[in-house]
Amino acid sequence: MNNELKISYGKPYPLGATYLGNNQVNFAVVVSTDEQCGIILYDKMTKSEERLSFCCSNKVGNIRCMKVSGIDPDRFDYNYYIGEEIIHDSYAKIILGNENWGKLPSNLRAGIYHDDYDWEKDKNPLIAFNDSVIYALHVRGFTKHKSSMVNNPGTFSGIIEKIPYIKDLGVTALELMPVYNFVELEPPSTDKGEFSLGAYEPVEPKLNYWGYKDSFYFAPKSSYSPKNTNASQAFKDMVKALHKQSLEVILQFFFPETVKQGYIIEVLKYWMQEYHVDGFHLMGSKLPLALLGTEPMLANTKIICEQFPLDEIYEHNDEPAYKNLAVCKDTYMYDMRRLLKSDEGMVLRALEYIKNVPVKIGDVHYITHCNTFTLMDLVSYDRKHNESNGENNHDGAPYNGSWNCGYEGPTTRIAVKKLRHKQIKNAILLNMMSKTTPLIVAGDEFGNSQNGNNNPYCHDSTVTWLNWNNLSKNSDIYDFMKDAIAFRLSHKILTVPSSYRMTDYIQCGYPDLSFHCSDLWRVDTDILSRQFAMLYCGKYVEDDEFIYIAVNLHWTCHDFAIPKLPKGYKWKMVANTSGLDDTKLTENEHAQISVKERSIVIMLGSKNKK
Repeated sequence: MNNELKISYGKPYPLGATYLGNNQVNFAVVVSTDEQCGIILYDKMTKSEERLSFCCSNKVGNIRCMKVSGIDPDRFDYNYYIGEEIIHDSYAKIILGNENWGKLPSNLRAGIYHDDYDWEKDKNPLIAFNDSVIYALHVRGFTKHKSSMVNNPGTFSGIIEKIPYIKDLGVTALELMPVYNFVELEPPSTDKGEFSLGAYEPVEPKLNYWGYKDSFYFAPKSSYSPKNTNASQAFKDMVKALHKQSLEVILQFFFPETVKQGYIIEVLKYWMQEYHVDGFHLMGSKLPLALLGTEPMLANTKIICEQFPLDEIYEHNDEPAYKNLAVCKDTYMYDMRRLLKSDEGMVLRALEYIKNVPVKIGDVHYITHCNTFTLMDLVSYDRKHNESNGENNHDGAPYNGSWNCGYEGPTTRIAVKKLRHKQIKNAILLNMMSKTTPLIVAGDEFGNSQNGNNNPYCHDSTVTWLNWNNLSKNSDIYDFMKDAIAFRLSHKILTVPSSYRMTDYIQCGYPDLSFHCSDLWRVDTDILSRQFAMLYCGKYVEDDEFIYIAVNLHWTCHDFAIPKLPKGYKWKMVANTSGLDDTKLTENEHAQISVKERSIVIMLGSKNKK
């Protein structure tokens, strides 16, 4: 054994390699057999390796541990061995050998993590769900296209360079697709299976661009950092820079059912504590939701999932001081898509999303997400076009609730393009005016397309990279999205944290929210109806303004009645997906507005300025 290294009894927790300072490292690993086991140390200076065996007496349950002194953390990497098998540390904080995106990893091993990062008094923004607008993106795809004009495309640093753009858009949080160290290429196989002796051409390894797979969950993805830089530091630099601009960081984590629940909790607590992340969007079938919902360390950390066992988390009608849990599922997405394309029977569903929020948890809603059609494709394709995935178009959701506006795919037809832009703006307003927390997908704000592919999980190309040239090409969509976000966040009556009572409980002459249609105070919920309107009274949040939103997703024009404003107030049109000059307002005993087909109009009622 290297004379500089000394072995002594270690501690069973935390698992993995923990740097103790003064060139001392504690190693702890789960070993469920009686086979000989230990650590393989790789000396980067001498290019040699050495095996250190775990002492049988230093065992706690199924955990083997040892403390190694005299080990320079920058000089040595490691793996474990059990019998003849080399084992990669699932608790490794650094993974080496997977730095080059799109290449099969070689000589995978773990680094010994040690860090004295200066967070510069970094603080989590702690933005409530009702005040949030979430922006979901893929780190690589966000800036990899040359049109992004960043110095470090496809990296955490590329996101930092885009912070001015993100702030200008007005969102409050970034939701990042997997940034843990997943291996994006699977080892190649052969056409005829493992017994092929070379008579057949090998199958190319398939790319997992998204990263929804079992991975090295404790380590940031090294290929998402600029070349020859430390992934942990690059990620921390990004989080710190975003926090300085009051932007939150939410990470997507996918855990297959084979991952142990206790391990999942340790992973999330580590990222929260070590990397200052603000939340997690969890995917998987066997998640420890009750434990996560009651974990004190995560009480101020957003946790988003399809569902939560609330009766196990909140007893005796307790409510959290900070609402950190939120549900997120596709129900809203499909309902709003059906409403958008004028399906029958969707008005009642829409009104529920507009007026109600869950009591003890948040609710994140969206019309597009990372694994569906983009917003531009939603209005451009009736069917999915996943042929380039190599699965005969059998993959991806068969039903998308989409409508191509009369022509499949790209077109030069002016009428079709105009209708698509109008439908995109309708979708933006539906998303922003719904009661719970809106999520948008990066690129939807400037008409990003994936060529009709609703499942481009295997593409690292212009199919999945954002083309920033569309920002000028579709500037009307960007401006509309930006204005819609700003309007939502600047009018607190739209984002109150509880459901509307729909009564005049402060005796101001108006309910907090009321529904209307062609007649005042009554909405047509017939199965054939495709139109409705809402009146919000800002007096319930100490605001003197009124907001009237008329939604007509029918293919014919409809008239809407608007309640009379208090004396001294006047209506002003602030948004119209058909164009601000395309709708006339008449005012007699009460105001009335004629809204064109497939259009949404927003009116603002304010005091006349003298």
